[in-house]
Amino acid sequence: MAEPGRVAKVGVVGAGTMGFGIAIVAARGGFETLVVDNDRDRLGRIAADAQSFFQKSVRIGKMSEKAATESLSRLRSTTDLADLADCGLVIEAVFENIGVKSDVLAALGKVCDPRTILASNTSTLSITQLGAASGRGDRFVGLHFCLPAQVMKLVEVTPGLRTSNETLAAAWQFCEQAGQVPIKT
Repeated sequence: MAEPGRVAKVGVVGAGTMGFGIAIVAARGGFETLVVDNDRDRLGRIAADAQSFFQKSVRIGKMSEKAATESLSRLRSTTDLADLADCGLVIEAVFENIGVKSDVLAALGKVCDPRTILASNTSTLSITQLGAASGRGDRFVGLHFCLPAQVMKLVEVTPGLRTSNETLAAAWQFCEQAGQVPIKT
């Protein structure tokens, strides 16, 4: 775990379109990145899709071959939420349903280090309510990436009523380090 307020390892829960894009952003931004999904086939496609994305980025001059190789080497996947225990930031990007998200966040609140910041990629649900479900409202924030996350730079950073200033600052710093443009909503 990195020093307080600094993130070194990022977890992404959900390997769908948004989760994949967020994982690409994190890996490209220099973060060790772990994607969790219960669908092994979807996780298998993540590696191939990421390689294809990075190869295309090299072809069109958006990144060097070395940067692409390094980014890809930082990206791993698993089916076990417990593997996220030592992440500094975990971003939930599962189905847009308060019950599903709350269940995932409650599980993350139990398995992750108490210093881990939890975030949701939601654009419509209450960050305060999701933070409460996680059991750590002060270490919870909304990080809504625009679609497709690996191309669009904007990230809406939304604090809940209990989100601490330290959590908000760390989430903001993560966005900037990952090459994104955060705005507070």
